[in-house]
Amino acid sequence: MNTHGNSTLLSVQHLHKSFGGNQAVNDVSFSLQAGELLALIGPNGAGKSTTFNLVNGQLSPDSGSITLNGVSLLGRKPHELWRMGVSRTFQVAQTFGSLTVAENVQMALLSADGRSLWPWQRATHYRRADALQLLEQVQLDTQANRPGHALAYGDVKRLELAMALANEPRLLLMDEPTAGMASEERHALMALTRSLVNQRGVAVLFTEHSMDVVFEHADRVLVMARGALIAQGTPTQVQADTQVQAVYFGSGKTFGASQPLQTLSTHTSTADTPLLDVKGLNAWYGAAQVVFDAQLHVQRGEVVALVGRNGAGKSSMLKAIMGLMPRRTGSVEFAGHDISNVQPYQAARLGLGYVPEDRRIFTDLTVLENLQLGVQTARRFADGLAAPQWSLGQIFALFPNLADLQHRPASHMSGGEQQMLTVARTLMANPLMVLLDEPSEGVAPVIVEQMGEMILALKRQGVSVLLSEQNTHFAQWVSDRSYTLERGVLTS
Repeated sequence: MNTHGNSTLLSVQHLHKSFGGNQAVNDVSFSLQAGELLALIGPNGAGKSTTFNLVNGQLSPDSGSITLNGVSLLGRKPHELWRMGVSRTFQVAQTFGSLTVAENVQMALLSADGRSLWPWQRATHYRRADALQLLEQVQLDTQANRPGHALAYGDVKRLELAMALANEPRLLLMDEPTAGMASEERHALMALTRSLVNQRGVAVLFTEHSMDVVFEHADRVLVMARGALIAQGTPTQVQADTQVQAVYFGSGKTFGASQPLQTLSTHTSTADTPLLDVKGLNAWYGAAQVVFDAQLHVQRGEVVALVGRNGAGKSSMLKAIMGLMPRRTGSVEFAGHDISNVQPYQAARLGLGYVPEDRRIFTDLTVLENLQLGVQTARRFADGLAAPQWSLGQIFALFPNLADLQHRPASHMSGGEQQMLTVARTLMANPLMVLLDEPSEGVAPVIVEQMGEMILALKRQGVSVLLSEQNTHFAQWVSDRSYTLERGVLTS
């Protein structure tokens, strides 16, 4: 909790921002005190990122005021704000993989001192003691000489935090700081942030979709929907707000108590011929092997989860099955066909759907045009039973947000809305099976819940799902059983 008094550090008053006819931020006002952690949450498309970018100087408001210790921030660029003591971390960590851990922090120190563009300046020894001290604060000092690209994902986030502290910030903006991290890593990073906040009296504004992080670590919570603030208060007060429950939390089943995964599906028999059968699968990126002798199967109408920490190889496994890896060996059979050596489009024509983590939508097309591009003919399973056939009406019933946005260019959608569109476009191909990569990543709990209901609806109709997922609550809710991945090696 705030131990640095009640002085207001950041004041945002009557902020407005429109894009064309879309009111992205509508009369938003809030304040933030030194030593306080303030969470900004809300459904996808609520205006959180726009508000965040307005405070950080990446966008200019149409009207309203933003002040830091009484000094206006309007019209100032992000690098000017950095020099004023405003730091930021990003959802996708922005570090230098080719530099050592210490050199990354030294680069931030050069920038903080206004020397980043000085010619003929060797940075190898620049303020190295200060860099090591910052690394010690984030518990990375023992890895100071490692290259940035060799760090585990959680350590990359710690490195980015050390870099953000290089300018001795008064205000720290953290954009989904725990995105892509396992549960233990998420709480460790936020506990570290809390300790630094208490030591330095820094104010933190962060956006986050992991509700366990928000409930445990935030002092106060702001909730946005359709560009406006709809609630604010302590985590307990916000969690009990009926309007917030309706538009953002849903039933809470995606972040509630965990139940153990079943070892076998209750709707299929392992004696049946699997719909997907993978044996001895290996895959490489260049000379680096990332999947090792994988053996897995998925029955018809079964939901199977691939679980493991970030970088364990889950996405690589799905890409290898789909034929998207540059080099692979082993056997992959799908719906009675050997797809070990076919191109991804050939696997798709056989009824294998794939939803990538990075979405891959056509941003210059509308939502409706993206969906229409995914249409394929009706399919049947090997025994002649008709597979589910998806229409636009069914898609819009499953994802009502897409119905409201069907004529909007996909480039004007939030990340969560784009995730829904990617899943919907895949369903328009009437797949027999869907490979689903991190469906809950970066989306609101109520949308995660819609994703879960969609998976269970596919299961009831006999469609199989193989998903990679770090949200264990979500995986436990929808899956029949799981495989654990660690450094590209599967265990049951």
